[in-house]
Amino acid sequence: MAFKRDRVKPTHYPKLPFHLIRSAQLASSTIVASIMFYFLRELARDNYSMPWTFILLLAVSLLTMIALTTTIFLHCFYGLNPVLNTVLNSALALLWAVSFGLLSWWSSGTLSHVCNVDNWDSELGISVCRLYKALFSFSLLGLVATLVALGLDIHVQRQANVRGRFQQVQVHGGDGKAGERFEEKDIDGFDEQDLNPNPVAKGRRTGKRGGDGYALPDEQYVYDEDTTYHGAAGQVGRRSVEGRI
Repeated sequence: MAFKRDRVKPTHYPKLPFHLIRSAQLASSTIVASIMFYFLRELARDNYSMPWTFILLLAVSLLTMIALTTTIFLHCFYGLNPVLNTVLNSALALLWAVSFGLLSWWSSGTLSHVCNVDNWDSELGISVCRLYKALFSFSLLGLVATLVALGLDIHVQRQANVRGRFQQVQVHGGDGKAGERFEEKDIDGFDEQDLNPNPVAKGRRTGKRGGDGYALPDEQYVYDEDTTYHGAAGQVGRRSVEGRI
């Protein structure tokens, strides 16, 4: 017994840009979330509270991964709606922008220094410096990838609206007015009389009788030139006046 494959609604997204952008979003959010979990563990070990910047970065990275997982499932099994993806990427782009702005303002001093022993005193300090710079880089990548994905969603949505728009088709005559009657000679030299499919009417216009189809024979159109009334079976016309008396 052959199994039938379920039909999936066709998508308007171009395959290569769609998957490349989503791969960049997934990679950046995964790395940012991993760094945030590492900082959370180290801060909790030393009894430090986690900054709001880290909380926001962790939240947006996790939400991005959840949104990517949900939309790729819809894309594979049901067809991805551009409107839904536009709403999701708009919210994610806003969160990425806010979190990246806070990170840039909060760690500007750290990012401006070189990660070496002179500035960080130990190998642990150098590792933390490198993690901050990696966090900054992949946060920027997440923001850019989400903005590009949002632009792709808007482009696909506009293309879908253009393809689904109905346009009125009008037939224009010689002077550009719709509904004008055909002229005596139509396109390619066809006479408007040729549009009549009745062979009898066509035969009458051309003066020909008979022929194929439903045309009547010539005998049906032959009439006697003498139109005098002859009475019953023509007997009255042949009898004289005396005979009738």
